[in-house]
Amino acid sequence: MMVVAVAPADLDLLDALVAEQQDAERRWQASAEDAADIPHLRGAALRAARARIRAERDQRRDDGRHRVTRWRALAPALRVELEAAGMLREWEPVPAGAAQAGQTLGGTGPGGGQGLTGRLCVTLPDTLAVPLHRGVYWTNEPHVTALDAWTERWGTWPHSRATPQALDERARLIGQITTTGTLLRTALKRTLESR
Repeated sequence: MMVVAVAPADLDLLDALVAEQQDAERRWQASAEDAADIPHLRGAALRAARARIRAERDQRRDDGRHRVTRWRALAPALRVELEAAGMLREWEPVPAGAAQAGQTLGGTGPGGGQGLTGRLCVTLPDTLAVPLHRGVYWTNEPHVTALDAWTERWGTWPHSRATPQALDERARLIGQITTTGTLLRTALKRTLESR
């Protein structure tokens, strides 16, 4: 499960979208059951009709017509973000012991000053979670390595003895880091804008 800091209002809008989608799916399912004459079927015919309806429901969920959970609502926009960032591809696994999500410089915690006090909890399928996790790690790796070297030279922020130019370099390096939270917040914004 991923937990990402978001604006509470955005989380409320996402949950409202999911509720609307759930209502739409219930209406679709009732209509499909009526069309299949479910109340009058028995035995094998009833099982077959229900199986067809479930299969169509699952297909509608998979192709984005029924976005009945947070991850399903976010999936189309997250795919776009991963593709735009060049992350929707095969990656080497993240090395054992490497920093995990939420432990990378550039992340946003509750005190980030951006009003991101809501928490988006989402469990993504592997088709999205793996490229997100690995892509963020490997695209950030050179920047994190450079930040580690900066810290070795200048000390731990904010107690650093760094020059103004060195502090500018640190800010530039941090600015190049992409976090899972950044990608998910951007996908959330895109999802809400496309409602």
